[in-house]
Amino acid sequence: MTAALAAPTLDGLPLTVGLAGREVLVVGAGPVSARRAGTFLDAGATVRVVAPRVDPAMADLAARAGDRLVVVARHFTPADLDTPWMVHVATGDPVVDTRVAALCEQRRIWCVTAGDAALGSARVPARTAVATPAGLVRIAVDSGDPRRSVRVGRHVARSLATAPAGLRARRRPDAGWVALVGGRGDDGDLLTVRARRLVHAADVLVVDGAPDPGLLAELDDDVEVLEVGTDLPADRVVRLVAARFASGHGVVRIAGAADLAAESRHLDGVGVRFEVIPGVIEGGA
Repeated sequence: MTAALAAPTLDGLPLTVGLAGREVLVVGAGPVSARRAGTFLDAGATVRVVAPRVDPAMADLAARAGDRLVVVARHFTPADLDTPWMVHVATGDPVVDTRVAALCEQRRIWCVTAGDAALGSARVPARTAVATPAGLVRIAVDSGDPRRSVRVGRHVARSLATAPAGLRARRRPDAGWVALVGGRGDDGDLLTVRARRLVHAADVLVVDGAPDPGLLAELDDDVEVLEVGTDLPADRVVRLVAARFASGHGVVRIAGAADLAAESRHLDGVGVRFEVIPGVIEGGA
């Protein structure tokens, strides 16, 4: 008989685990296991599922995943732990879940127990992400209460979408990005939500005249702000944007709606790839 496990403490070190090309064993093939198996596949893992009965959701996932997900229709055996890097167990049977978790503990294999998190040695947090031109900013929330974690994660994602502080990349990529944003640099309230997110992700902000002080106050101190005017003519600005882009910087050029077409031609002329973000339409009925 397997000895009872002392309840491990999971209030430890949050980690991002690299699963690409590594095997994850999923014991149980119900709806919860199907959702988690999809998460592991998204992370690049190969997944082996062991269960005597297979839920239609898992069968559908296996059909779509091809050879990256293998379903073995039988009960779990200790030999199933010979190859995986991590185990997820959700059989619906506390006796089986406890046995699998105990064997994982003996073999020093990280184990997620969906039915009773206290049995396992790891948890899968609630996850969300905010898109930036330099890549996704992934957010993981683990509170010990899955539903609360999901709500907190959604709140953080919404907050970053509307008040997107801290989204700048600090590791410089090989090539940067440029966004041509419709709006007015002297009035941050006229920028769309997506435009504001791009401004907060940028290393360089280019505006006509003096920028909105309120918008500047939200930016990191080392963001370069270029004011287009008599001291910095448009043709020189285009060359500066091209140079920053080639150096791996993110650049946002804010221009009025009437000037977007001309600004697009200027950027095309120096071979800079860019996206156009229309602005808020001023005025009303």
